Amino acid sequence: MAFMYQCGDRPLEGYTIKRGIGSGGFGDVYLAVSDGGKDVALKCIRSTTNREIEKRGVSQCINLKHPSLLTLYDLRTDDHLETWVVMELLLGQSLALLINKHPNGMPLEQIRTCITQIAQAIHHLHDHGIVHRDLKPGNVFIEKDIVKVGDYGLSKTIGAGVHRDNTQRVGTTNYMAPELITGNYDKKVDIYALGIILFEMLSGKKPFTGSNHDEFARKQLHNRIDYSCLPYKAFIPVLNKSLAIDKNQRYPNMLMMLDEFHAVCDQIIKPDSSPLASKPNSSGIRAQAVAIPRWKRFYQKWADKLLIPLLKAALFSCLCALAFSFMGLLPSLFVGFMLAGITWLISGSVFVCSLFWKGKTRESVPYRMIQAGIGLVAGIMAYGMAGTGEVLEISISKPGAMIEIPVWARVLLFYMVAMFFPKWWKMAWRYRRTRVDYVATIIAIVWVLLLVAILKLQLIHALVFSFAVIIVQAVALKTKRKSRT
Repeated sequence: MAFMYQCGDRPLEGYTIKRGIGSGGFGDVYLAVSDGGKDVALKCIRSTTNREIEKRGVSQCINLKHPSLLTLYDLRTDDHLETWVVMELLLGQSLALLINKHPNGMPLEQIRTCITQIAQAIHHLHDHGIVHRDLKPGNVFIEKDIVKVGDYGLSKTIGAGVHRDNTQRVGTTNYMAPELITGNYDKKVDIYALGIILFEMLSGKKPFTGSNHDEFARKQLHNRIDYSCLPYKAFIPVLNKSLAIDKNQRYPNMLMMLDEFHAVCDQIIKPDSSPLASKPNSSGIRAQAVAIPRWKRFYQKWADKLLIPLLKAALFSCLCALAFSFMGLLPSLFVGFMLAGITWLISGSVFVCSLFWKGKTRESVPYRMIQAGIGLVAGIMAYGMAGTGEVLEISISKPGAMIEIPVWARVLLFYMVAMFFPKWWKMAWRYRRTRVDYVATIIAIVWVLLLVAILKLQLIHALVFSFAVIIVQAVALKTKRKSRT
């Protein structure tokens, strides 16, 4: 491989070339040292046609920081008007080389480590409105179990919408989603590429191959994937959804794909197994997953996510009812346990819905509408438990006139609006940063207190709802996503 610059050359002010380390369609990459003694990678963009594309992509990502994204330090132009990218130096191997070393598929724990870090890195790009567009094993680097996604040369800002004005074919053929050909694409092209990478890591083979782009496109559009080479058939649903020809049938985001990927891994690897459980044994035969009884599979899948939180929520709701009764806030213990049932209904509905939320962190009106509907049910129960008794019977008056607003209307409105307001999908997500978001909790409590005052209802309704907010966060499953080595 011939490089233009040799050891000792200083094509860019402040950096001295040590040696060339790679070459591609967009340019050459060199190991260099700064005048301050820091080793870096210097990429010279030699392609005149793609120079502006690469410069734009680098400039968009240069200030992004993530443990699994290759750090970009600077974008410079030398005296000969050549463009250079100064970036983090990685001396490990690419994922492409690692896949080549495992022609029958990589060990599952190693796959899990790589997919997790790649997905988190790409999600970080997507969260900043950027699509990578050229995600492939050759652009993923591994150094001491740390996975880094690099080569932002084809990345592009797309925001929340769909890019429709692309006039140039981008990406690498074997990892390109079908819509990249037409130019009508969004962040789901990266989900498609990660599905190809997952298939390749599992089997050592690509799902689609072709001697040229047209042949590859024909096979891709027929979407006939041979899954017989997969050592773990449990991944087929994840791959089918990731590699769907219709982008609307793919995962909405990387985190949803990652959650289902982890769920499959958990089914295959026993919790008490060692990291070597999925590696080939001394005879060279890959160990098979141990058969698990159906009831135990159900328990492992739903207990921590739903059953245990529901039981804990019921316990805490009853304790709250006892406390309210002893403080004299309720006319009887029976009413207390009825209100505890409403608290549990609110909490339980959040836990059930959280099974489908998959960690969405941004605004979602449909989620809010679903919760408002559940609030309507809670309101009906709250009114029905006391009928027109003294617990809820209050009217609103104005000087000179009496305005009768039915109690049932006020109670239903309170629970609908109160359920609509909080971002429950953040409070119950298993990978939330903190167990209890105190700011969100305080805001929710203040909000329901205002609602109670405006609607002239008793304080107990605000207490019921406030405790539901606290209970949801206190008992919902929370796990820290760890890299597995």
